[in-house]
Amino acid sequence: MRNKSLLLPALFFAYLLPAQSPNQVPLLSNLNVTADWANNTLSITYDVSDAESDPLEISVAFSGDAGAHYDLTGMVPVSGDAGFPVMPGTNRSISCDISALAGLPLAFTVRLVADDKQPFDLQQIVDQVDSNRLRDDLLFVEGIRHRTTGLAHLNAVRDSLVSHFLQLGLVKQEFTFPYGAAIGKNIVGTLPGTGTAEKVVIVDAHYDTVDDAPGADDNGSGVVGFMEISRLLSRYPAKKTLRFIGFDMEEDGLRGSLDYISNDFPAGEQLEGMFNFEMIGYYSDQPNTQEVPGGFNTYFPDATAQIAADEYRGNFITNVANSTCAPLALLFNNAAAQYVPDLKVITLIAPGNGTLFTDLLRSDHAPFWFVGKPALMLTDGADFRNDCYHTPQDMAAGKLNFTFMSNVTKATLAAAAQLAEIQHGDWAVASFAGTVNTWEAPDCSLSVRVADNQADLLQISLAACTFTEAQVEILDEKGSLVYTETLTTGGDGQYYELSLRQLPAGIYFAKISWPEGRRTKKFIVSR
Repeated sequence: MRNKSLLLPALFFAYLLPAQSPNQVPLLSNLNVTADWANNTLSITYDVSDAESDPLEISVAFSGDAGAHYDLTGMVPVSGDAGFPVMPGTNRSISCDISALAGLPLAFTVRLVADDKQPFDLQQIVDQVDSNRLRDDLLFVEGIRHRTTGLAHLNAVRDSLVSHFLQLGLVKQEFTFPYGAAIGKNIVGTLPGTGTAEKVVIVDAHYDTVDDAPGADDNGSGVVGFMEISRLLSRYPAKKTLRFIGFDMEEDGLRGSLDYISNDFPAGEQLEGMFNFEMIGYYSDQPNTQEVPGGFNTYFPDATAQIAADEYRGNFITNVANSTCAPLALLFNNAAAQYVPDLKVITLIAPGNGTLFTDLLRSDHAPFWFVGKPALMLTDGADFRNDCYHTPQDMAAGKLNFTFMSNVTKATLAAAAQLAEIQHGDWAVASFAGTVNTWEAPDCSLSVRVADNQADLLQISLAACTFTEAQVEILDEKGSLVYTETLTTGGDGQYYELSLRQLPAGIYFAKISWPEGRRTKKFIVSR
């Protein structure tokens, strides 16, 4: 009784206290870079906030290929508000010595990452998977997506994937391959890792259909699932690289994934794991709605017993692996159990590389198995559950279960986030080329071009610019100053012509500076 009397007040006050909110990630904003190639310096300014005022680790990375690889980072010494600890605040600044970049192609990307080193509340992001968004996205994706009978909609879905990746700030790539008279396209969006970027985690689905099916489950459900995961995970940095792939022509014998693994998988990358969605929307809690392939009970007796004990209900997701990727299958199972306990998972581990089991090789994970790379197929069972498989009745309305689809997406998101080592932080990128400044004076139209048929004449127009004086500097492709002149505009915009007769053929940059800002234009002198 004494222990109870002490416990009751504690419970009472705990009930009165508000629930502890999770630690919030820091937020980067107002990233700006100004490159001065004449002095080989780069100035970076940014704002960063953190709800708990945690000390932050600020890392800076440099890319010369539009953010696909940040392999120039070691060439650029930085000083100022970088490293650890940096406190949240406005107008933080970093100075960079970019001397080592001279002579390289003058188009670079800067990535800033702010990490407060706090543990990630993965449940919080898992719970953001939105079944309504899955439904809305699938209403668009549904429709014949085939190279002959549904080319227009196939192209529309391709374009939507491209737009989706670009909006998320991912590095977008399109890999084409021939198939008869048609051209297939794999659409790829990549978030390069901040640590071991050569280690890669893939989440994928094929976006094509057979020639007469609207493909809501096969494989619109997989497409919207991996789109939702990319939407949520791309908000945060991760130590390993995250890659999202929409494969084409899966229905033509896995053409897209075969071409990707044969020709486009980057050399030097190590695949940590692939989560392949192959129909994740069909669910039934009715008995005898799940069939089992012939011979299944011989090779997978435990899984068969589970299904039989539940009266062959089609109420689970099948996690298909081979012996090589058994640890990856376990990761998915544990993620589902911890973060989505309502999702029932049945796991198949095919002996060896799994290639002896034809029914387990019917999707885009198979080419990865063929070359010994770890990949899972996550599937609702296709024609062993969904009677509308490869028919005109494969539609979402009244057929698919969006709670089930959402739960599969949640579990995969959790597993992929853990495998990629998601960070409790934020990221932002900015680009610079030569001496380009990302800020431009408003209401000022500035153009620079070499006069038509006159390689020795540079034309500069400062229309509607209100400043009265501007400094023009001409720099070569290494950032060396080769010419300078002061222009007096009169405050209402002027048109100027500068002689280039003294310049040899090559690539140059005209930097126009005025009191409120600067602008840089590239031009070519040919002889």
